[in-house]
Amino acid sequence: MIKFAAIALFTATIFSVSATKTNNIIQTTPTFPEPTTEFLTVAVDSADTMPIHIEDLQEADIDSTDETIANLTEFASTLLGRKYVWGAVGPKTFDCSGFTSYVFRNQGIELPRTSRMQYTQGQRVDRNDLRPGDLMFFSSPRTSKGVVGHVGMVVSVDDSNGSVTFIHASTKKGITYQKFPDGGYYSRCFIGAKRIVGNSEA
Repeated sequence: MIKFAAIALFTATIFSVSATKTNNIIQTTPTFPEPTTEFLTVAVDSADTMPIHIEDLQEADIDSTDETIANLTEFASTLLGRKYVWGAVGPKTFDCSGFTSYVFRNQGIELPRTSRMQYTQGQRVDRNDLRPGDLMFFSSPRTSKGVVGHVGMVVSVDDSNGSVTFIHASTKKGITYQKFPDGGYYSRCFIGAKRIVGNSEA
């Protein structure tokens, strides 16, 4: 926290009143001393009086975003191995969107219940610009091609080859990690990605 000291200069003119009593009538005579100049100092930790800059606030926002993303991926990893149950929202069993909404809610971020509704949130992200915390959406056996039916969350990006690892609720493996692209099912079914944390349109 940046602390500051504010110094306000003011001129205080103080007058006093003298009273005399003559024939039961109280007469007052104000007297005016010389004006005095005083300094009012409000200080908190005078050793640190640097002003707050917009750049500092922007850096604080970046730090906050990075911390939120780290917390999301770390918390998600604690759920590895939990079983998949369609319609389940945790904490012992999950379906895909129940899992992502549960993880984000842990950080105070509310997402809609279904993967299709979650796809309407945040900012669209190109597959080459994915970063941890982004949501990836796929069609599924329950939906037709091009219709969202599955969601996972990016946990890491390999810049050397452009691949990512996402965590999701798999119908067969439960909460598990998955590489992308995989040259198979997930590559064929990928629909798009959305950025919820650090969304510039928020």
